[in-house]
Amino acid sequence: MLQEQETDFRDILSLFGVAFSSVRKDIPLVGSPERCGWRQVLEAEDGCLWVLEQLKEGQDAWRERVAQVLAVLAENQCPAVVPYEKVGEKFVLHHSSSSWQLQPYVSGEALPRPEYIEDAARGEAVAEFLAGFRTHAAGLAAPDQSEPFSLNAYVQELSETLARGRQDVYAPLVPVLRQLLEWEELFDSAPKALCHGDFHPLNVIWCKGRVEAVVDWEFMGLKPELYDLANCLGCVGSEDPRALVRGLCRACVLSLRDKGVITKQNEHTLVPLLLGLRMAWLSEWLRRHDTEMLEMEVQYMNIILQNRAALERIWGINA
Repeated sequence: MLQEQETDFRDILSLFGVAFSSVRKDIPLVGSPERCGWRQVLEAEDGCLWVLEQLKEGQDAWRERVAQVLAVLAENQCPAVVPYEKVGEKFVLHHSSSSWQLQPYVSGEALPRPEYIEDAARGEAVAEFLAGFRTHAAGLAAPDQSEPFSLNAYVQELSETLARGRQDVYAPLVPVLRQLLEWEELFDSAPKALCHGDFHPLNVIWCKGRVEAVVDWEFMGLKPELYDLANCLGCVGSEDPRALVRGLCRACVLSLRDKGVITKQNEHTLVPLLLGLRMAWLSEWLRRHDTEMLEMEVQYMNIILQNRAALERIWGINA
């Protein structure tokens, strides 16, 4: 079986102009493996390492469009963006009844959890990436989406689902859901920009505390300007809500404020986005039937809502 797999890998990589040598199962990958059907590190005959991804059915067109944007960002020297390899004029290879993408492997180091939440230097590194990405992505067209993501629609749909079938979750979330629905106009009118769409420290390849590369661009698109920051803060704070006002989070917010990414025009959207994006994580725990994480998420969302003014004061925004 392994010999058959290696024959397939040899054929696939050869179409990308790479000579296959071996499978490197000893090398772990960061990010979310469910973003594709399968992914693995492979070594070429010249010693270079590559990440081969087998796409899920129906991913081809979207992955092609995302790869086109990443290629332009890389050409523009946007830091931490790793482009996919081309086959002819395409970034998706169709071979053996499957679709494939190939990307150079970027070496990094494990993120120290939960210690990283106190690391202000990492917060500044995150801010450096987000500010650089905003600069390099300015004026760049987002990948075409037939149905652009709507936070309002997502909140409304999940609220109705909870009200119908999960009163145990819905009842303690009523204050949060009511406030999110009141922010409908705020979410719609927030200034928009091209965003990664799922940016957080576990989707970063770290090297000596620096952002070496960012992975899993599957949810890239035109979103509220502070979307990526809000998602990142929310993920760090989920380790410990107190982390929102110190360490990585505080340093990141203060740095982005100084860099002009957080502005008078968008600062009022940060905490609402932070809270709204936790709905996606709530949905994830529901899908996994993870009762413990569901309970923690409900508590966390109420903490964010109740402490909005304190968060904004400590971050020095929306005064």
